[in-house]
Amino acid sequence: MSKVTIIGGGVSGLAAGIYAQLSGLESEIFESHTVIGGQCTSWKRKGFHIDNCVHWMTGTSPKKEIYQVWEDVGVVGDGCKMISHDYFLQVDIDGIKGHAWRDLDKMEAELLSVAPEDKKVIHKLIKAIRDFQNIELPALKPKEQMGFWDNMKLLWKMRKAIPVAVKYGKMNIGDLAQMFQSPIIRQIIYNYVPETYFAISTLYMYAMFAAGNADLPLGGSDSITLKMRDRYLQLGGKISTKKKALSIDIEGSRCKSVNFEDGTTAEVENLICATDISVTFKLIGDKYMDDHFRFCYANPDKFPVFSDLDIYYAVDVPTDDIPTMEIFNCEPYTVAGRDCKTIIVNNFADQPGFAPEGKGIIEVLVVQYDYQYEYWEKLYADREAYRAEKMRIAQEVLQRLEKHYPQYRGKLSVIEAVTPKSFNRYTGAYKGSYMGFIQTHLVKKETHPGVLPGLDNFYLAGQWLQTPGGLPNALVTGRFAIQRLMKRENILQQFCCKKNTFLSKK
Repeated sequence: MSKVTIIGGGVSGLAAGIYAQLSGLESEIFESHTVIGGQCTSWKRKGFHIDNCVHWMTGTSPKKEIYQVWEDVGVVGDGCKMISHDYFLQVDIDGIKGHAWRDLDKMEAELLSVAPEDKKVIHKLIKAIRDFQNIELPALKPKEQMGFWDNMKLLWKMRKAIPVAVKYGKMNIGDLAQMFQSPIIRQIIYNYVPETYFAISTLYMYAMFAAGNADLPLGGSDSITLKMRDRYLQLGGKISTKKKALSIDIEGSRCKSVNFEDGTTAEVENLICATDISVTFKLIGDKYMDDHFRFCYANPDKFPVFSDLDIYYAVDVPTDDIPTMEIFNCEPYTVAGRDCKTIIVNNFADQPGFAPEGKGIIEVLVVQYDYQYEYWEKLYADREAYRAEKMRIAQEVLQRLEKHYPQYRGKLSVIEAVTPKSFNRYTGAYKGSYMGFIQTHLVKKETHPGVLPGLDNFYLAGQWLQTPGGLPNALVTGRFAIQRLMKRENILQQFCCKKNTFLSKK
């Protein structure tokens, strides 16, 4: 029996472990933290549950390939409950409201009522979202293992989406937003990601939501990682926590062992690195970095990263009258040298147990660009100044929340503030990014082959392999890593799942 050593217990590492066990391989996951989950994480603070990852999850529709993968790892399917919202977000500009509704007819009618001057482009936007519901994230085979008929089947599924991708493929979100006169619609298009982001990302987001393929797991991030952990352990996998990898010993073209901070060593037969990609190259050395990643790092204008400043507030009463997600304009405030004129609120009222009985918890997200990470990293050298700046911002945001939600005046208090530096410290995330490299309109979309030149028994898994990253890409690349390993090792096997699928064969 072949053995697989997996570094990293996030979604991609857990997925790789599950598919290794389903394929009859022996595997062990080594996680640096005390708990598994990676960036799909949550924790307790002052009696409240802080969820710092999932706001929606692609792959909740049985009509899509990725649903099968989520089902294989135990996250969807029998007994797994999802929260389905009527709208993705509400935008409030000076008291005028607009929504990204799941019902696209309703969304179109509302947008026409608030912005009749944008009639023509509203019709085009809604049609693009409708057509983009046919987009498919290939989730069952890695690109290089897809044959002619696999590709033909994929193209047929996406035949209505392809013209949309071509039409909007040269735009970023800022370009798309500027097609509209209405500030409401512009903000709906911007939502909560940077304007340099690929325009079709917004179309994809709303299309998946409208198609019922972007719901929220009941229980949030824990619902994902704990179900995956339990599935992996039930299949006979082994997890070792508090095992921070320091280096990987390589002889010739093969990884031989992994050295851990606690002084122990793990011998390696096959190795999957499911860590942040910057951590991966610290372990094996930059000399193994291929042209793809060298180009990404050398061209941040084409492959930027971004993160968030996330501020969590306890509310002394239930928050049932705050939208699930809302963006409203406000008096400007400064974060890491950049003026912000909006507040993005995420309300957890529909998640049982996130707040004590009779109370609520809300999150404010402030987008942070990669250059702002440098600000937080430098400030962190002075812990007192770092904490003071977080509190200053949190209090200024609190004032704006109370102005917008006067019924909560005097009932809000700061629980936690998480900066890009926090993401870096706890997960090793490059510049605090909780996504991978962000695809822009300046480059052609590419997927990484998941292996590196010069290493015969080494495989990559994780969101950095496929732009723009996130949970679905982390998930499928864990599966792909096992498929690539089995093809290279000439192992013919089936996944022992509800739907058996041949991994690969030579």
